Amino acid sequence: MPVGARNAGEFVEGKGATARELTTRLPGARVEFLHGALLNPLLGEDHIEQILGRSSLPSALIQQIAAQMRWLARYEVKRAIVAHGDAPLTLKLNLVHFLRWKDLARITAERRTVPPLKRAAETLLRCRIEQMALGERIALAHVASPGVIPALLDDPSPEVLSALLRNGKVTEENVLTLISGERTSAAALSAVGSCARWASRHTVMMALVRNARTPTSVTLRFLGSLSGKDLSEVLASPHAPRLVKATVRQILRAAKEIPKCKVH
Repeated sequence: MPVGARNAGEFVEGKGATARELTTRLPGARVEFLHGALLNPLLGEDHIEQILGRSSLPSALIQQIAAQMRWLARYEVKRAIVAHGDAPLTLKLNLVHFLRWKDLARITAERRTVPPLKRAAETLLRCRIEQMALGERIALAHVASPGVIPALLDDPSPEVLSALLRNGKVTEENVLTLISGERTSAAALSAVGSCARWASRHTVMMALVRNARTPTSVTLRFLGSLSGKDLSEVLASPHAPRLVKATVRQILRAAKEIPKCKVH
């Protein structure tokens, strides 16, 4: 049978298939069958999801689905189109605005997401953070991408910051920005000081010790790990609390009284 005739036959079969035949054949059917199926009056919502669930599709076919408002009105269809690797970028950028925060976060985390789409999703997430509930912000903090992390650094909730500090995409630069922020609360600084991943780093430790808003209890925990030079810097700081300075003097005094071992 000539290729053209075979293709035409596939198209006709798709257009006239029963609902059960559509369910069975759509996952592995030829493209011509899919084009025919889109004109089939028995094509249902589940069938559309089957089609969009295929890893490879002609962009024209995806556009054909998007052109039908009865399909595009469904949230699941918008989400599937934005996530599909073969969907035209312009179409994705038009639809990404309709996605919920969890799906936007998923898009930013996907390695295959093209930069323009990732930037659009990150921008939308940043704009929506203030309207998100506490539990949603905590969940986002765990998975936030680098483009969203700076917006979460200003979050007033210690729970959100604690979750953010455990995010593997957070960098030391992000943490230092948080510590030095003018609006960073004592609770946030305490959260950094209690996070084993960051509190053990010398630069983070010193940034916390230098910050006058760091709770004294947090600062005192670090003093025993600092060098004599670091301790002298703390002692000279006009922002260090009295108790901290008194503890530093005791540590320095004790260090001078320890006799040095002779080398034989």
